[in-house]
Amino acid sequence: MPIRLTRVPPRKQFAVWWARSAEPNKYGRYSYSQPVEIKCRWQRVTKEFIGSKGNKLVSDSLVFPNTEMNVGDMLREGEMASDEPEDPTTIEAAYEIKRFDQIPDFRQRKTLLMAYL
Repeated sequence: MPIRLTRVPPRKQFAVWWARSAEPNKYGRYSYSQPVEIKCRWQRVTKEFIGSKGNKLVSDSLVFPNTEMNVGDMLREGEMASDEPEDPTTIEAAYEIKRFDQIPDFRQRKTLLMAYL
């Protein structure tokens, strides 16, 4: 029986997203792009998952965004403020994406995007 995505969760919430640079600078620190407000569904659930290095991790939240993201990017729940800082590591409520999944349906018409924080 094929896997079918009958319904993608409604994205009626907002989050602020900072995309991380691909390579660190000469001091080993990453830079982040300008913050962007996105639509998403933010679920505060605890889920165990396998990280990129094969180790078991536990997420604080599971986010269903409307755009593709990468491991290492940062997310903060809520609408973007006018004075949003450029460095999300200075914000206590910003979380790093530990795993990002893309699950297409059988006909590849819809793709479920999931970010584990």
